[in-house]
Amino acid sequence: MSLTGNLTVKIQGNFFVLFETASPNSEVFRTSRASCNFKYTQEGGVDYFEFKALTQASEILSRKENFTNLIDDRTGSAFSSVGELIEFLSLNLGSSFIDVYSGTSNKFIFVNKLSDLPTAVSNVITLEANTTYYFTTTIDLQGDRLVGSENTVLLGASSENSRITSTGLSAGVALFTTEWTTPIRHLVFQDVDTALNIDGNTNTVALDWTGVNFLNVPNVGTINTCDNFIFTKGAFLNSAGLALTGTIGTVAFNNSLFNSDSANTIFDLQAGLTITRRFRIIYSSIIALSGETAISLNASATIPTQGIILDTCNFAGGGTYLSGITFQDNEALFVNNVGITNSREVSQYYMNGNTTATTVSAIGATYKVSGTTTSGTFTSKFTNTDNRATYAGNVSKIFKVVATLSVESGNNNVIGVYIAKNGTLLTDSEVYITTNAGGRAEACTVQTLTTLGTNDYIEIFVENDTAVTDITVTDLNVIID
Repeated sequence: MSLTGNLTVKIQGNFFVLFETASPNSEVFRTSRASCNFKYTQEGGVDYFEFKALTQASEILSRKENFTNLIDDRTGSAFSSVGELIEFLSLNLGSSFIDVYSGTSNKFIFVNKLSDLPTAVSNVITLEANTTYYFTTTIDLQGDRLVGSENTVLLGASSENSRITSTGLSAGVALFTTEWTTPIRHLVFQDVDTALNIDGNTNTVALDWTGVNFLNVPNVGTINTCDNFIFTKGAFLNSAGLALTGTIGTVAFNNSLFNSDSANTIFDLQAGLTITRRFRIIYSSIIALSGETAISLNASATIPTQGIILDTCNFAGGGTYLSGITFQDNEALFVNNVGITNSREVSQYYMNGNTTATTVSAIGATYKVSGTTTSGTFTSKFTNTDNRATYAGNVSKIFKVVATLSVESGNNNVIGVYIAKNGTLLTDSEVYITTNAGGRAEACTVQTLTTLGTNDYIEIFVENDTAVTDITVTDLNVIID
């Protein structure tokens, strides 16, 4: 049947009914509540609910609808959220999961009490493969712990009321252990010593978590190797100790709050860690009090250039915000943060009182300025050697290059001065000066705008257009910004 309007969801005695909202007598699905099952899925970012039932004649009834098409008969309005509809269906239909397709079984199990989970064996509750567990309240595992399986999914109605804890769980024992990809939404792990032990060394693991909180957990736990760990709109509340090790592609946190517990480190990037893409925190607040550390990077960890990204974060509390990394390190890309010094791609090198002459072999030929230069204190994302600044950043961008210098070269010699990129003169920077007849050093400034990518380098060149006379640049100051 083709519909042009919404469907109203109604419980009518012992029956579950869907009818056209605009025409209440036009039922499109009616079945016994006890025999009706449902499944919630997301496809292409759209929420769907599928209903199935087996009639007395062994006929299979099936109906799949976009969530936004479903109207609550009790109010006459659309359901306010997916969670509200799931709760309504779970309370009124005969089963909270369905086997939807031939082949892999997909289950949706509502966890209202501990007995809704699989029975523990030796204090281990092994969650079923291809199964979604929807926690509706606080569940105390009473000393047991969870172990995930392939395609296990953990969901909650809200991080305000869907929580997992385990009274009596030993220190150092993780509340949740898995070696599989595990989506988690709107859950709180609370009041345990250690929450996580995730190991992606056996299987490819991707972690996509939204609305996940850790409350009163001194050791959030360990993630050892995964493809991606994406954490959105979550929180560490009086919790810390997330240890990252192994090989991880991207670690990304956004729109979250991190408030450490006493004398602990929130993010511990350990010696065995290799980040192949990035570690990123954006639009978040990070609180570390005195004696606490926000981010600790071990010197033996491997991080790409500009692979530690902190963007629009607020650091507060007066503790140690960064350990093992500074804004000047090549690994740092810090932008628009409060509480730490933001990074900047900038270089300065200079020399004063130089007596090393630049040898001139021919009139009108250009030569790199000779002399020993010193790198400026605030140089960042550049490697400076004698009269050369090499860009070490990953982000190609336009830089302003300015050089001021004092020149000596005999009497009344016309000297050309240039900025060069990768050994090639940038002709728009060209400036000429004439040396003083009394031998006094003449000053000039050259400048240009140019694009620099990784490993591009800047140098200063000179030429004598008058005579084969050496040139001495007594003073030089180059700034690239």
